[in-house]
Amino acid sequence: MIAPSKLLVPDIVLDRAADGRSVGLPLDNPEATPATQPTKRPWRSLLVTADALSLSVSFAVGALARQALGSGDGPSFSLSLLHELPLVPLYLLAIAAYGLYGRDRRRLRSTSFMDIASWAHALALAAIGTLVVSAIAFRQAGTSRISWVDVVFMSLPAILLVPLGRAAASAALRRRGALKSRVILLGSGSVAASLARRLEHCPDTELVGLVDDEPKAAGNLPCRWLGKIADLPAVCAAVGADRVIVAFSQSSPTWVVEILRGLAPSVRISVVPRLFELVTWQSQIEEINGLTIMDLAPPQLGPVSRFTKRALDISTSAILILVNLPLIVLTAIATKVTSPGPVLFRQDRVGRDGKVFQIFKFRTMAVGADEVKIDLREQNDADGPLFKLRNDPRVTRFGRFLRATSFDEMPQLLNVLIGQMSLVGPRPFVPNESAGIDGWAARRFDVRPGMTGLWQISGRSDLPFDELRQLDYAYVASWSFWWDLKILWQTPYSVLSRRGAY
Repeated sequence: MIAPSKLLVPDIVLDRAADGRSVGLPLDNPEATPATQPTKRPWRSLLVTADALSLSVSFAVGALARQALGSGDGPSFSLSLLHELPLVPLYLLAIAAYGLYGRDRRRLRSTSFMDIASWAHALALAAIGTLVVSAIAFRQAGTSRISWVDVVFMSLPAILLVPLGRAAASAALRRRGALKSRVILLGSGSVAASLARRLEHCPDTELVGLVDDEPKAAGNLPCRWLGKIADLPAVCAAVGADRVIVAFSQSSPTWVVEILRGLAPSVRISVVPRLFELVTWQSQIEEINGLTIMDLAPPQLGPVSRFTKRALDISTSAILILVNLPLIVLTAIATKVTSPGPVLFRQDRVGRDGKVFQIFKFRTMAVGADEVKIDLREQNDADGPLFKLRNDPRVTRFGRFLRATSFDEMPQLLNVLIGQMSLVGPRPFVPNESAGIDGWAARRFDVRPGMTGLWQISGRSDLPFDELRQLDYAYVASWSFWWDLKILWQTPYSVLSRRGAY
């Protein structure tokens, strides 16, 4: 813990004055350059360029598809593009009308795939606009040059190509560090500690430090104390922070609000809600005469949601099995050759409605590993009822590779296909680990356990047991088709980063 008389900020020293106020370069020398300039995010120009290119490709794909499926009587490929490419700005205006060029600037993380529904609506609006413009500008013999069939072929590929284009552009900027948000936490208690651990797994955020009037409560937070709450405006300027996350403080809420209102407009403010354990991303905000209230989404899946989720599981798992079949065969051979014992490891796990099923995995441990588990209990690196070792002596050499890449879980696609598991869901526990889960946490048994889930993309085995329970509850309470797609999209990065994989 840094002594309260002198708070160290990168390349700058904020000295504590007699009145308790931090003074230093930002306050005493208006001509001084901040230690770290705020990262400039070319959000709008980046997204507009990526969308324009994606739409152009979509129009070209649509024209080629019409040529392949048509009778040859329609316009040529080049003529189609000559008529359609000038309509790209119309589509961009429709996307802008839905606010899709401003949302990422307000978000802590880039989550473009959550906007697929809005994109679909924007594309539908642009399609209607295209028909209107075509009827006015290209009217010939009472018919429009671009028909509704042409518009469908133009627009459908864009539903997939636009988010892919945005994701590719964002990934390119992320590799250069241009998308990193520099974050300061306001607060130093258990909620701030939990948030700090989660931010460590976000590739597009950089946790600079925390401010609080009682920094001794910071404990083992993986960041340093930068000053008191009164220092926040100066600290933000000094370190180039572009976002403050309010994660509870014992200081007066009125005082905290006053300081937050004094921040520069360029500094975004995010607030962890008071009953955050109940609030999910599907909670809805409404206003009553200027007072904001929040409706909590019901923690359950309806029949339509279950059908949609199951359809996604069956189709995707079948495709993944076929595509990965050569690798699955090679892994089975390598498992058999590198250590004695069966290829597959089977173990009882608790699934939907508390029913026990056998999970399939490639064997990563030596035969008889369960017999020596009791002897290793004192070395357990997990908390709660979970058992996990970072350097488990029972794991084979090839098994360590399989665990690091998560390929040992590939046989679970069979569990998904037969309906015992889902692609996305809560982590499947063994019976003795599930026995201690009751009350609100038992909502996890309302859905099938998943091969991946919020626990996978949030830190895997590094997560405390209480956080894992909260993530499972949040998933069940907030399920949507698009959220499953988002988790699936983020899983490869989580696997490749190998955080919490042991």
